[in-house]
Amino acid sequence: MILALAVACGDRITIDYSRPLPDVERTSEYMAVFGDIQYLTMPTTIAFYKTQVEWLERNIDLGAKINCVLHTGDITETNDPISWALWHGETQTLAKKTLYMSAIGDHDYTWHDKVYISDRSDTHFNEYMDFPRTLSKVVASFEPGHMENVVVENVVRGQRLYLLCLEFGPRNEVVEWANEYVSSHKDIKFILVNHEYLESGGGLRTKNIKCEIRIRNSSYNTPTKLWERLVRCNDNIVCVLCGHVSSLYALTLTENDFGREVPQIEHNIQSSSYRFDNWLMLWEFPAVGDSASVSIVNTATGDYYSDTKSLFKFRYKY
Repeated sequence: MILALAVACGDRITIDYSRPLPDVERTSEYMAVFGDIQYLTMPTTIAFYKTQVEWLERNIDLGAKINCVLHTGDITETNDPISWALWHGETQTLAKKTLYMSAIGDHDYTWHDKVYISDRSDTHFNEYMDFPRTLSKVVASFEPGHMENVVVENVVRGQRLYLLCLEFGPRNEVVEWANEYVSSHKDIKFILVNHEYLESGGGLRTKNIKCEIRIRNSSYNTPTKLWERLVRCNDNIVCVLCGHVSSLYALTLTENDFGREVPQIEHNIQSSSYRFDNWLMLWEFPAVGDSASVSIVNTATGDYYSDTKSLFKFRYKY
């Protein structure tokens, strides 16, 4: 399959689609994951995000079965309407070609006194997370007209893998709602997408927890509480996806109440080590087998992180 090579040209990035990159198997199905892009939605850096989006669009046009694109939150750095508009403008064509859904990160709210999230409604998230294809797939929401806490229909290899997206530091009532929905739909499997969850090196985040530091006038659930109150007790939560911390990726496997090791996956490109390198996480679901293979590809060069097409695998059929 012919993909793309991105070449820096001043403050822009142009893409030469004549250069072949590693093949994407047409028999596989894929989910793509954006880590926190908060520094890439500014006028001076939006070209880097555009490169990643155009790589996905081009692959879809060439026949790659990219069924879904996920984002771990922190679409913006400061909840700036200019950044939201730039992100929306570069994303809308991709969101017509495939399902696109994001969690909301702490940087997607306005911080009062430059520290506190004192009003959860002080965000432009709902104004811009308005892609018709995504909206048509929402099967449940905690609050009508809000996209911070939703269940989104998603199918991979004929299996229902719904997206359960929860707000940053989800409120007690949100976790109760999510638990009731998941536990009452045991015939459906879910991918939980939440912004703050794992540490950089793996393991639940237990120190410097930003929902504890930032959120005011609202209840919240730390990663530990989210595991205990939602993930651990529902075996139909296939995996957890998060971002937030400054590492390219992390994997943690923790046994739930049913004896299954739940994969908890982190992906983030916000740190200066990765933010301009065009890294994108891919989950490949091959035609044969019960596991998805996870890799991170550079959409500008076609190189795979650590020169491998499979950093790790996780079971989604069980």
